[in-house]
Amino acid sequence: MIYKICLWFVFISVSISAEAQNLILTDAGHIAVKNKLQYFRDAQDTIKFSDLNKVKFITPEDEQLNFGFDGSPYWIKIEITNQSLQHDWMLELAYSPIDSIDFYIQHDSASNSTWMHKISGDRYPIGIRDVPHRLPLFTFSIDTDESKTIYLRVRTTSSVQLPLTLWHRNAFVWASFKIQILNGLFYGAMLMMILYQLVLFISIRDKITFFYVLTLLSMLNIVSFFQGYTFLYVHPGIPMFNDWFAILSGPVFVLCSTLLTGEFLHLKQHSPTLSKLMIGNMVLDMTVVLLMVIFSQNISYKFHHYFILIHCVIVLVSTSYCLYKKYKPALYYLLAWITLLLAASVFTLSNLGFVPGYLSTNYIGLMVGCILQMFFISFALGERWNELRKENQRVKELELKRGIEEKERLEREVRLRTVEIQHQKDRLEETNKVKDKLFSVVSHDIKGPLNSLKLALFLAHAEGISSKEFKEVVTGLENHLGKTNEFIQNLLEWAKLQLKGELYEPVQMDLNPLLNETIALMKPELERKNILIRKTINARLPVYADPNMIKTVIRNLLTNAIKFTPSGGEIILNCRSANQQLIVSVSDTGVGIAESYRKRIFTLESVTTLGTHQEAGTGLGLVLCKEYVEKNKGNIWFESTEGEGTTFYFSLPETQEKMFA
Repeated sequence: MIYKICLWFVFISVSISAEAQNLILTDAGHIAVKNKLQYFRDAQDTIKFSDLNKVKFITPEDEQLNFGFDGSPYWIKIEITNQSLQHDWMLELAYSPIDSIDFYIQHDSASNSTWMHKISGDRYPIGIRDVPHRLPLFTFSIDTDESKTIYLRVRTTSSVQLPLTLWHRNAFVWASFKIQILNGLFYGAMLMMILYQLVLFISIRDKITFFYVLTLLSMLNIVSFFQGYTFLYVHPGIPMFNDWFAILSGPVFVLCSTLLTGEFLHLKQHSPTLSKLMIGNMVLDMTVVLLMVIFSQNISYKFHHYFILIHCVIVLVSTSYCLYKKYKPALYYLLAWITLLLAASVFTLSNLGFVPGYLSTNYIGLMVGCILQMFFISFALGERWNELRKENQRVKELELKRGIEEKERLEREVRLRTVEIQHQKDRLEETNKVKDKLFSVVSHDIKGPLNSLKLALFLAHAEGISSKEFKEVVTGLENHLGKTNEFIQNLLEWAKLQLKGELYEPVQMDLNPLLNETIALMKPELERKNILIRKTINARLPVYADPNMIKTVIRNLLTNAIKFTPSGGEIILNCRSANQQLIVSVSDTGVGIAESYRKRIFTLESVTTLGTHQEAGTGLGLVLCKEYVEKNKGNIWFESTEGEGTTFYFSLPETQEKMFA
């Protein structure tokens, strides 16, 4: 008994669910069909209108029918009863991209054999529609208290969404008028922004502005395509263009917004990974476009929706990340895109059938998102232009600073070059003066011995001179020739150094043997003048220097000491080590150097110097000593007291490492 009762309740519930709910038309003017209908999915595409009495219709649970992407035909059954005083009614399907819609309604409620058939959809020109409207719209008449049945056959390659509404004609005209005003304001604002940005791009040639114009155009195209305005106003007689708009609209938006986002956020610099993800998603979407073109659209449009959804997520994550990286323009960019991208995401999910269908028919979200996007993107571009202006100002200031620095550098170089030229001029003038002095000394020092030699030869031929007198003449001539030989030797070494440079070959050596060798060479002169020479150090004296140059230095210093030391005087050679430098000193007990003469002691102006016994000296040897010591990375100086003597010092590096330290 209980079993039978349960079966009876199940039967009653199934019968109730299978029974079409009757829609009551009232004087309110319109009624949304929602789930007050029944549907049947013709999976095999075999059911004809005459076979509908054999199929079992299903009453939907959701308020709106949204089957996502499904290429199967769907049959819709609607039972209506008119309890209003209005007889002229319309059935609106508020989703434009439906390929084919067949509309069937009874001519007379008393007869089920006579039916009126109308067609619509974006596979047919606008001209064949019952009403030339952007949306599929069917008109019919129904008397007061009359009931009729409406059947719809819907088939499309796009998302199967059926937001149906029954309208009284006057109510529809008034509602359509208000919607047209709202849409007109939206499209007008979008077109004004596009024209403004286009003029701005022509003025400043900024590629971000150009990408923004393309993105606005692609957004406007998507909204107008799904609202049916593109078909109604652009190509009403060429329905095949709807397929191309369906293929290209989404991918073009992904392409343009990818270019805009990547360039505006400098995404490659902030996050190469996010940049690659965004570009990769765009490339995949464009690849699907190519495959759809090649394989005649056998690939479902739903793949575009997946790519749009992924793109929206990547853009939001990228903008948030750049904001986290303290990139200020990203704030306005995030505010500009968040509403639009969220609306686009919900719109895409609706087309995919994941959320209720009424969200896809309510375009206010998309329109508000576009308006907010334009509002905030203007701030974002303004912020970016401020950044560019500041950067441009910084560049100008930096360029000005560089110009000033370059000017100062050139002025310094000019001053240095001027000083260098002046020094060269002074050196040339000094050289000319020295040349004149040198020629004077050369003529004097060479002419003297030659005249003495000429006199000696004359006396020898005259045979009027005794042997003792001749011997004295020869001795004087010998002294003159010795001094002349010393002068010419120094002159030749100095001239060679000035013209092409002395060959410099430093070695690690012991200075002690070199000192002993030079003292031995000076021994005859020391004995002749009865001068005592003492060398206080006999230990090993390591130096890194050129032997020939240092030998010339020691020889010249000893020669000068002998020259200016009187008979019975003393010369002291001493060496000491300090800071890895060997310091050599040559001290004499001679006449010393006058105060007025000391500043010129190592210059060519010191030529023509006379000793205390009227011994001729050129001063060229000291010039040579200074150049040779400095060539070996050393220094030379002196200390002198008039009437007591002079000490010359020179330093040399003890090792090669010290030389280059």
